[in-house]
Amino acid sequence: MASPKPRFRGEDAVRDLDAVLRTMKREGCHLLVTGEVDARVADRATRRLFGDPNYDRKRVLAAPDSSTHVDRYLPVDVSPTDPAVWVVDPTGRERSIPPSAEDRTLPDADGDGSDLDRLRQELVQAVTFYADAGDGLAPAELQVGVASADALLERDDRHAVEQFLRTLGALVRGVDGMGHVRVALPDDHPTVASLSPLFDARIELRRRDGLVPEQRWHVPDRDVTTAWTQL
Repeated sequence: MASPKPRFRGEDAVRDLDAVLRTMKREGCHLLVTGEVDARVADRATRRLFGDPNYDRKRVLAAPDSSTHVDRYLPVDVSPTDPAVWVVDPTGRERSIPPSAEDRTLPDADGDGSDLDRLRQELVQAVTFYADAGDGLAPAELQVGVASADALLERDDRHAVEQFLRTLGALVRGVDGMGHVRVALPDDHPTVASLSPLFDARIELRRRDGLVPEQRWHVPDRDVTTAWTQL
């Protein structure tokens, strides 16, 4: 028996996606961002996923490739040194943490374990810090983003990367936060297919010649793929 075709466009798909987004914001979610686009488009998507700078958000940015400038991933007027921003970097070169978290024991770049282990340890520290501060976290108040998982997929064991992403998803959902991970691969790439079950939805990016960047959402559990819309 043939599997049902995913639904595109139309009011039903829009209503389904709206309902999914409301649930994600209320209960937490983990999103995979795909598509072969230039860095400017990918960075724009990451900034948008980190939320409106005018709202009270706690932002945790993981930058596995510390050769890049982390401020390119944050919304306008949000600085890596803001007290509500924690930049996670297993090498320690781009790390930036809130002043009130300076007593935390963070992974040492020269310590035991792999970069992936240290990345996981510091992400746990960052999320726990914000969850324990004040009155805790409201739904969608915590935004966690891995700017690019490409280096992890290239240099680390695939099973280890998948376990890291599974742990990250559980961590973010556990505090009703919203997380996203970027991979610079086509949405129909076999690697995306293997990673997709670890996420609640995928956001596919594209930019056609002479046109504005676009996105569409895939929600496998709801069998929904939206139409392309402006990013």
